[in-house]
Amino acid sequence: MAKTSVLDSVNITFPNIFTETYDKEKAQAFLAPIHKRNENAEIGVCEYTHGITAVANAYAGAAYSPTQNRVYFIPRTQSDEANWHYIDCNTGEVVAYTHGATVGTYAYTGGIYIEHQDRIYLMPDNQSDDANWHYINCKTNAVVAYAHGVGGLGVPAYGPGGYSPTEERIYLGPSDEATEATWHYIDVSSTGNIVTGYAHGSSGAVQYAYGNGVYSPTQNRIYFTPYAQSDESTWHYVNCSTGTIVGYSHGASSLSANGYTSGVYSPMQDRIYLVPNGQATNSTWHYIDCSDGSVNGYTHGATVSGSYAGGAYSPITNRIYLIPLIQATEDVWHYIDCNDGSVVEYEHGCTVASNYSSGCYSPKQNRVYLSPRGQGNQTVWHYIQEYVDEKLPLNAYYRFGQY
Repeated sequence: MAKTSVLDSVNITFPNIFTETYDKEKAQAFLAPIHKRNENAEIGVCEYTHGITAVANAYAGAAYSPTQNRVYFIPRTQSDEANWHYIDCNTGEVVAYTHGATVGTYAYTGGIYIEHQDRIYLMPDNQSDDANWHYINCKTNAVVAYAHGVGGLGVPAYGPGGYSPTEERIYLGPSDEATEATWHYIDVSSTGNIVTGYAHGSSGAVQYAYGNGVYSPTQNRIYFTPYAQSDESTWHYVNCSTGTIVGYSHGASSLSANGYTSGVYSPMQDRIYLVPNGQATNSTWHYIDCSDGSVNGYTHGATVSGSYAGGAYSPITNRIYLIPLIQATEDVWHYIDCNDGSVVEYEHGCTVASNYSSGCYSPKQNRVYLSPRGQGNQTVWHYIQEYVDEKLPLNAYYRFGQY
């Protein structure tokens, strides 16, 4: 039985990486004793019968709503079905809800929670060329359509984006749109949801260049995670002080095609770990050191035969759980121990028929719910359970990163 502490109170003040006044030293001092008390925490992969009807390749991503204590799955092929789904993290139940929106198939890929609006914005995949995009209003439970007003977008134009708190913008991760002269962001200041195009002025971006964007609070940058761009000599980030796109020579070697799909910020190390896709079976993986912006390779030493599609940071155990795509049906999965940067292999002990696309940490339950992609139409889904000695406040996970 996991023990709780005074930190289980929702009234405690704790650092937030999504703020202009982020203090790395205070955040690390806050987290360090919690990690120490949970350094030997065990994990288990649990299967659960969800009891709902979903299609294959149903979801692509998940986002946590701290005000509702829910994990919303982001609809992919489930998008044009009448019902979408979320996890009620008070009970662990999977809840179907009628969204009432007019949405095509393969509509979205990832979602970003915006605290001051209490909304989850859905990141457009095939929905990119539709007149309306959508967000989930976490105050009313409604799926809201808004006209973005952008014409001529490719399909799929964008991958999951990254949030800039200093500008109150969601920069969309350039995928099919990467080779176009104009990229886009969503202005989420106040009650706005205005989509704005900007001439990025960058050269060398290839089609399907990037996956998500990861905010570096110590640099005030969003690093795009390189997918098709991975084996190009130049990668890109957003300078969130100026809103400009900066190309940089990463200088990394041993890079594979379609190398990375996403990235996760490690607050204790001030690093962004890139989640391996095409790079997964390569002996070298990479992280971005946010103290100087360098890209560093490391020999992970793990046995990996398939790819990963996302990651979830646990502020309790200081681990990044890699979310299995092709690796899902293998006997072992992996996490990154952010105390020393090692990649840890563990046997999940479950029967998994197909793949997952991303994951989201539920802080009240200390679980990572896996977002069911190919696994969507299976009768059982899975989560990773942490057995810990100390918890964080209910909405802490958002404040320490949610990708």
